[in-house]
Amino acid sequence: MSISRYLLKVPFIHSLVSRAAHAYQASVAAELRRYGLRYDDLLNEKDPEVQAALAQLTPLEMELRNKRLKRAIDLDVKKTYLTEDVQEKEDIWNPYLSSRVEKLKQRRFERQTYD
Repeated sequence: MSISRYLLKVPFIHSLVSRAAHAYQASVAAELRRYGLRYDDLLNEKDPEVQAALAQLTPLEMELRNKRLKRAIDLDVKKTYLTEDVQEKEDIWNPYLSSRVEKLKQRRFERQTYD
């Protein structure tokens, strides 16, 4: 058993790590909301599975993604953020891409395992 698994079984350590994880997730969420991005917008496009998943998106999904990225770049260049009411409308944890990426990674793993 690895040390990290043993440490996570200690109640104090587990609660400390859990609180740190929640704080980090809230920080990421706040930053993504400022720019109107979703978490899946940050996936590495050079990853072959991400490229394949992007190719599977509908034209509407791809257009919405591109608009979010352009808006974020524009906001960053202008050193501004979205207004509070617009920030609250975006569901940043809505996975439109990661489920497809996971399926493609699972397929690749199965091909490597059974070949």
